[in-house]
Amino acid sequence: MEPEPTTHALLAIFREEVGSDRIGPDDDFYAVGGDSLTAVRVVARATAQGMPLRLIDLLMNPSVHELVEHLRSAAAGGGDPEEADGSRARPGGSLVDPADRAAMPARVLDALPASALQTGLIFQCEMAEDPGLYHDLIGLRVTAPYDENLFRSALHELMDRHPALRSSFDLGGYSESMQLFWGDVVEPLETERVGTVAEADAAVTAWRDKQLSTALDWEHAPLFRCHVAAGPGDTFRLTVAIHHAIMDGWSFATVLVDLLTLYDALLTGTGHRQPEPPAAAAAEFVRLERAVVDSPEAAEFWLAQCDVPPLLDRERYSRPADASGRRAAVLPHSLFEELRARAAEARVPLKSLLLAVHCWALGRIAGRTTDVVTGVVVNGRPEIPDADHVVGLFLNTVPLRLPSTSGTWAGQARTLWKAEVAATPHRRHPLALIEENLGRRAFDVAFNFTDFHVYRQLGALTALSVDGWWDQDKASHPMSCDFTLDYPGFGSGLLISFDPDLVSEEQVDAYVSLTVGGLHAAARGVHSAETEASDG
Repeated sequence: MEPEPTTHALLAIFREEVGSDRIGPDDDFYAVGGDSLTAVRVVARATAQGMPLRLIDLLMNPSVHELVEHLRSAAAGGGDPEEADGSRARPGGSLVDPADRAAMPARVLDALPASALQTGLIFQCEMAEDPGLYHDLIGLRVTAPYDENLFRSALHELMDRHPALRSSFDLGGYSESMQLFWGDVVEPLETERVGTVAEADAAVTAWRDKQLSTALDWEHAPLFRCHVAAGPGDTFRLTVAIHHAIMDGWSFATVLVDLLTLYDALLTGTGHRQPEPPAAAAAEFVRLERAVVDSPEAAEFWLAQCDVPPLLDRERYSRPADASGRRAAVLPHSLFEELRARAAEARVPLKSLLLAVHCWALGRIAGRTTDVVTGVVVNGRPEIPDADHVVGLFLNTVPLRLPSTSGTWAGQARTLWKAEVAATPHRRHPLALIEENLGRRAFDVAFNFTDFHVYRQLGALTALSVDGWWDQDKASHPMSCDFTLDYPGFGSGLLISFDPDLVSEEQVDAYVSLTVGGLHAAARGVHSAETEASDG
């Protein structure tokens, strides 16, 4: 029997977005490789084809057959998908007060109320008085001729494509805090000509150190900088610095890929195929964030997640952490493929299995077997077509609690997956409000998992190639644990930043050892008990 049209259409979307023709109608989308960004694309494409879905629908019904049944039930019940309420939009759909709009300079082409995430980051930077906090840099070597005029043209087109690159913030001049998008911002490009590799290295180091000792001024656009050390030969070193308040990590990767793609197209004299980012995505995020800000259900949910004794001694710090310490553990990509297969056995995403090992290791170093709370980075991008191409700050870090570290890896991963599914309607509730309600910090250690597949697009460029990647960033958490796949210049594995005054090096080393051992144990058998994990 031929599949129903809806089943066929959804299956085609699943296969195209995950990149596998082997997905069947009963396969779990997240278990076969789907993640939060591909989920947004699936929801947007399905809705555009007349199958109205929300991200929560895909989370609760992760197979094609389950989604089809959900759509049937929704249609039979006559219910519309749950719409976010309380957006506080102005008449005509604008989020900006007309009086504020009228008072803005003519050079401001557009404006949005600054999100709570953005104002929270700016506030932390001001309180910390640390120019390196949330001042992120990425550098690389490009093998290609450097034509400054062409590169500046590529940079100009990049800024046209992404309004965030032409933005600044005004937190006191209007009726509410604003992100302003300017129309005539000069490309922030600084070029140095060098003759040797040593001179190139020295130029990059000097520029990096200068940037990290000078805070980006969030009141003046643009909030990013580019540096090129051109030479020797047909090579140049590119470094880009940004203020985290204007973009998240995925957006930063998008900016670099777009810039190099635009420059490659100019070098070859051909057009590029980068899709146009949807203009409404940033405003939609602000609307969605505002819809959940005043939600008592969201406040209650997050309080239940984090109102347990903290992992660290809270008397030791009352300031943003100075997470200058670093640890790294490069792991075979094959290990992550084995873990993905084991996650599929447990019918959870790979992220949930990694999170289970992370929480178990945290519990061990804290001497705790119950109520382990960690911050988890979640994606809040609007569920509209091509939202993954938009540059902006769409992430939130929220507390999730693992009630017990006992049992199997599969069991712990399922518990955490269910918690993340339950958190989905509340995921845009700002961390600052969660902590205000709690009366203290919600967690001590943050967890993130990113598959940097956007960088794979660079392999298709013909006039240039890239290598020699490096990066520099600093968050305000005492300890941040980033699990990565295919991160340029690093590969796959675990990256840790920590404040040595708040988390000892012995604790960090123990965490790394436990986590690596736990990952290998979970890869051997996801249904094994945690006590089988190696401590070495």
